[in-house]
Amino acid sequence: MTAKRLILGSLNGELPQPIRITGKAPGVLAFHGFGGTTREIELCTEMAEEVGLAASARLLPGHGCHARDLAKTRFSDWVVGAESAYEELAAAGPVIAVGLSMGALLAAHLAITHPERVAGLVLLANAAWLRPPLAWALRAGGVLRIPDFLVRKTGSDITDPEARRTQISYTADPVHAAIDLERSGRLLRERLSRVRCPTLIIHGALDRVCPVANAWRVAGRLGTSDVRVVILPRSGHIVTRDVEKSHVARELRDFYTRVSAHIPVDP
Repeated sequence: MTAKRLILGSLNGELPQPIRITGKAPGVLAFHGFGGTTREIELCTEMAEEVGLAASARLLPGHGCHARDLAKTRFSDWVVGAESAYEELAAAGPVIAVGLSMGALLAAHLAITHPERVAGLVLLANAAWLRPPLAWALRAGGVLRIPDFLVRKTGSDITDPEARRTQISYTADPVHAAIDLERSGRLLRERLSRVRCPTLIIHGALDRVCPVANAWRVAGRLGTSDVRVVILPRSGHIVTRDVEKSHVARELRDFYTRVSAHIPVDP
């Protein structure tokens, strides 16, 4: 059988649909990573449904079409998408903000800007720092103002072969959008002291995109002492779909349950 030929920058699979689960507050609001889709955060919403919580996950601006669409967007656009999703879910009550990689930055942004409504924060493979030499190259590209172009991806950073085969993402990344992501990570980590809600941080020890040291770096900058850090020794970047995803599921379920237990019930 001849393998399907993919156009550079296209999606390497069928586009997953937005996720909307009805349930009680706090609602779980989940964000995918740079160039990704809702498939990589399905586990986050599934665990919310298991404990009876509402949940929502949608595609961020520039995602779900072609990497050329992502090239037209910046972190400010992804924040607008995150804020829109937040407003919809927060209308029904408090929210637990959850994010993977770039999505973790968006989740942290919500915890910082909406402390009165974000009751919990989950940072999965957070992108507050990118692994060298990628981070150095992106920073240099921003200084030199190089022309934009697409960089072919070699595959998703998942150690589980089947999960890697079924992962859906763009087949290339736009450089200028990636430069803005790295810059935004640097800016956001200076605001982490404003996070005051309970926080769960999970990171794969084998992550080739965002160094595992990010977990402890971020934990040390948060303005809350209610922080749990979990390091998965056999997992890569997409921890929600890798070989230790059952461990991630348990941690999410326990965290959701603990946070929801402190939400006042309307009379």
